[in-house]
Amino acid sequence: MKTQILPNWCKKLGLAIFIIFSIIGGGDDFASGFNEGYNATRDRDEKLGNTEHKLQPMHDVVIFKDYFGRKTIHYFYAISFLGILMYMLSKEKIEDDYINSLRLESYKFTAIFGIIVSILLYAFSKEIKLGLDYFLSLFMSIYLIIFCIKKRLY
Repeated sequence: MKTQILPNWCKKLGLAIFIIFSIIGGGDDFASGFNEGYNATRDRDEKLGNTEHKLQPMHDVVIFKDYFGRKTIHYFYAISFLGILMYMLSKEKIEDDYINSLRLESYKFTAIFGIIVSILLYAFSKEIKLGLDYFLSLFMSIYLIIFCIKKRLY
């Protein structure tokens, strides 16, 4: 049985969509985390007597969320997931039965790994509240890592 997958040029398009929409969606959170690290370093240096900081940190960075809105940022995250899915479902330059078997093995191992992680998370903490995006990003990342390793090793 032959699976229908996207042409090879969709790899580049999917990767571009993923990068662009991830930067827009996560830009504010990245900047806030960066500033938190800067604030921690500045506080430590002030305790040690070093007060030569030239940059004034911004406490809450909301550049993209103010411009686009929170609902649109959520859609950008969804579009970035679609971009990485497009990358995953695209053909390799040389697509043969061996690549198909590697793809199937990677899906299988990733699904088993995801189920085991989900069971362990549920077993150790019933109060854990993770959104679907955590599991989607974990699944896609693990799949891509396993597929790349298998492709390079064999």
